[in-house]
Amino acid sequence: MRNRKVVVIYSNPGKGSTYNCVRIFKENLQQEMDVDFIEFTLPGDMPHICLGCFNCFEKGEDKCPHADLVQPIVKEIMTADGMILSSPVYAMDASSAIKSLFDHMCYLWIAHRPNEKMFGKIAMVITTAAGTGVKTSLGTLKKNAKYWGVKRIYSFGVALRASRWEHVSEETRRKITVKLTRKAQKFAKNMMNIDRLGPRMAIKFLFPLMGKMIGGYEAGSLLYRDTQYWKEKGWLNGGKPF
Repeated sequence: MRNRKVVVIYSNPGKGSTYNCVRIFKENLQQEMDVDFIEFTLPGDMPHICLGCFNCFEKGEDKCPHADLVQPIVKEIMTADGMILSSPVYAMDASSAIKSLFDHMCYLWIAHRPNEKMFGKIAMVITTAAGTGVKTSLGTLKKNAKYWGVKRIYSFGVALRASRWEHVSEETRRKITVKLTRKAQKFAKNMMNIDRLGPRMAIKFLFPLMGKMIGGYEAGSLLYRDTQYWKEKGWLNGGKPF
């Protein structure tokens, strides 16, 4: 059996609480299956904010001024079986670095030009906070995976009341490890049986609604490229990527 591939996105270069939660999850995932990790660390691997130029929507993602950095990440995700999206809480939300990557990848949302490969992947999102903001940060990470069409999304977030991993008590670390071990087991099980899993109900509901909207764009409009894309895929005539 081939090794599974998982892309890991770290939203900062630090090796604090979020990094260590990802580490624990990865170690337990490797206990369940043979897996290769491809890792990207932000902002180093993609340091630019989205300029809001609309090139990705109007002209194509290859016309993004930062395509040389964004597209290598996208290509690795497309060839992966799963992904881990992680961010500590900054200002009660996910970091600006990972949010900027999401902004660059918004053309992949179901409302625009989703890639059918996304509908066959699973995701794990991880966040930690010294104080509050875990729910909001997890929401940001899950929302992007959801609108890419990802088949299953698992999440883990914890408010540690400590600004450094070394200040987290042994008992708290033990509880975190137990929870992440269970998440890794579920993640591995579904990744190995991904073809047997149907799409999430939210995707079944959203996809035809997006089709009706996209099918109504007029030639020459900003988002008409989306209409052309859906037509080429056969999705405006009842076809589906799942």
